[in-house]
Amino acid sequence: MNKLCAAASLLALLALAGPVAWAAPATEAQWIAAATQAVAYGRAQGMPIELEIAAGNGLPGHTPVGLASENGRCTLIVSASNNPTADKLSAMIAPDLLDTFLAGAAMHEVGHCHRRLNGFPHNEKLLPVVAWIGPVRDWFARRVRTEEAYADMTAVAWIARYHPERYTALLNEMLRVRTRFREPRHDTVALLERAIAEGPQDANENLFAQVDERLNRYR
Repeated sequence: MNKLCAAASLLALLALAGPVAWAAPATEAQWIAAATQAVAYGRAQGMPIELEIAAGNGLPGHTPVGLASENGRCTLIVSASNNPTADKLSAMIAPDLLDTFLAGAAMHEVGHCHRRLNGFPHNEKLLPVVAWIGPVRDWFARRVRTEEAYADMTAVAWIARYHPERYTALLNEMLRVRTRFREPRHDTVALLERAIAEGPQDANENLFAQVDERLNRYR
């Protein structure tokens, strides 16, 4: 299985994070509950998506929730146990928002799954033989940014639909994470700022149509 989790995930940006302690980190059970909720949503939309629980590798930079895809199916992989990145991230989030934030992070991956199931490329490796070519490198960076924007806006639409009363607080947490670990190919800060300014918009249960509409407006 092609496990392209780290580069695509919102959480992978935390590899170089310094210690930030707001509260005790989330338990593995909390991460699993969040992913289970996201997988249930994906299945309700007819998406062939499964949940897998794995151990972390004990090293920073290993995403606690990521996506693998193969043969027209997706697998949401939770690897929060023995994972310093999982602890580091969850300790940053306000405790009263944590469970919903984790579910939003899992919905980010469901957004990636939707794109992959609809034919969008997801090979995130730029071959060294062409990496030195400026236009190719820029095109690749734009493509990765588009995927991250789509995934982030999926989480935003889900929050707006199911947690409108916490919309601003949760998006500010997303924005804080993205700003602290800003990296050009994963930079969705401007989109999150616009989404916060616009307020929650009801997706009428079709989150992906709203994501498409929002990204088309923002282009």
